[in-house]
Amino acid sequence: SHEFRTPLTLILGPIEQLISKLYDKSDKEKLTTIQRNAVRLKNLISQLLNLSRLEAGKLKLKASKTDIVKMIGLYMQSFESLAKQNDINLKFQADRDKLFVYVDKNKMEQIMNNLLSNAFKFTDRGGEIIVYVTYPVISKEGKESVSIKITDNGRGIPYEHQEHIFDRFYQADDSGLYTHEGTGIGLAICKELVELHHGTIQVQSEPGKYTAFIILLPTGKEHLEVDELADSEEIPDETAETETLYETEWVDTSVLTRAGQNRENDKKEQVADLPVILIVEDNSEMRAYIRDYFKNNYHIVEASDGKEGMEEARDVIPDIIVSDVMMPNMDGIEFCRKVKSDERTSHIPVILLTAKASKESRIESLETGADDFITKPFDGTELQVRVNNLIRQRKKLRELISKRMQKSILSVPEDMEIIGITSMDEQFLQKLFKMVSVHYSNAAFNVESCCRESGMSRTQLHRKIKALTGQTAGEFIRVYRLNRAAELLKKKSGTVAEIAYDVGFSSPSYFSECFRKQFGKLPSEIG
Repeated sequence: SHEFRTPLTLILGPIEQLISKLYDKSDKEKLTTIQRNAVRLKNLISQLLNLSRLEAGKLKLKASKTDIVKMIGLYMQSFESLAKQNDINLKFQADRDKLFVYVDKNKMEQIMNNLLSNAFKFTDRGGEIIVYVTYPVISKEGKESVSIKITDNGRGIPYEHQEHIFDRFYQADDSGLYTHEGTGIGLAICKELVELHHGTIQVQSEPGKYTAFIILLPTGKEHLEVDELADSEEIPDETAETETLYETEWVDTSVLTRAGQNRENDKKEQVADLPVILIVEDNSEMRAYIRDYFKNNYHIVEASDGKEGMEEARDVIPDIIVSDVMMPNMDGIEFCRKVKSDERTSHIPVILLTAKASKESRIESLETGADDFITKPFDGTELQVRVNNLIRQRKKLRELISKRMQKSILSVPEDMEIIGITSMDEQFLQKLFKMVSVHYSNAAFNVESCCRESGMSRTQLHRKIKALTGQTAGEFIRVYRLNRAAELLKKKSGTVAEIAYDVGFSSPSYFSECFRKQFGKLPSEIG
């Protein structure tokens, strides 16, 4: 099921692009049909994964105290346009204005979505669908419960199928009575999710007249284990996958105008005003799909697995990395962990692409230090937005660090940690300041000296310092020397020439020129 997500992304992404560009109504309708069925396939895969997690006992209940009347009422509003479109009378009736029950909100949404979707599927135009919430109801076990009943006056379910309706992969419409195809998974998942809530679900139906699904959920929380309760009653469980594939944040694509280069050119020729993106993905078509979204705005470097990706990350020092999770040789989790623990690459933002939508997988991704993650299949425009946002955040962070350093160029600012820099990057800056503070008076100390002492190549050091401070390595050393000189000039510690030599300048005239460019004054005017 995980493997299906990559080709689905490669189907849904280009279709979305084509639909947005086409004006011919007939062609657009055809593509919309393809898109709709691809989304159905994607939803089916999500259901299969949920079944797999249920079987393995990995789909956990995280219940919180919820006003179920309000929750169901709000959720039914999303079906109102569908009801109008199909001329179906949709009603909601509850015998109380408020009724609090401990439920897992996302899982209840899956249950209601399946049952309401089925009701619409098998109710003809002019029909009626009603949802009732009733309390109290006593279950067969004698427990006080709340009843949620979804009824329709559609075609009903043949008697011989009713006892199998919740069986996995069982389809009640194989008799030819129904024109809608099903998968036999939705109702099976409903039953398991209801039972996960310690509740029951049953069906009542008379062919040609009506169908009713009745859910009984126990009230209170005595029936729940400690680990079945959410940490906060206001925080819903995120195990269920979000299905809003195309309702993504608007992105201004007018800035995506420059042509990128191929991989070899990226290595040989770095253009200063274009950020570098490293794409790590074992599927060549997926790499091409992602590349297509960034080729006009970024220099693109590619790798086919985490091991190759780590080599590229250390060699190129990209501005951002987009990596798949499931790859041979080294997976994305291990790759991200290595990126974030290597001093040369720890500052690089990483976005992980994962086929696993579970809460555990998301937590695992974030625990590696990943800055963001996107579940496959994904919309390429959403990936653009996420990448652009992270690039902007790094730029703001760099500007903040630069401002702090202008105030205290002779040491790492004490409040560095409050502006979002990682501990490893702060340690790198500490080492850099210490290195320069020890050697600044030596005129032979230069960028090459820094490279030797830090164990980085010139490119690695340059891009690391540039990413954190906005300065090149050479600028960083020069600005440090000039600030030290300004401090000595204020203390009248010697003549301009003496101080120039003391801070590592071999030429007093060059020192005066650099000093004037930095501070807008000649050294002789300080004091």
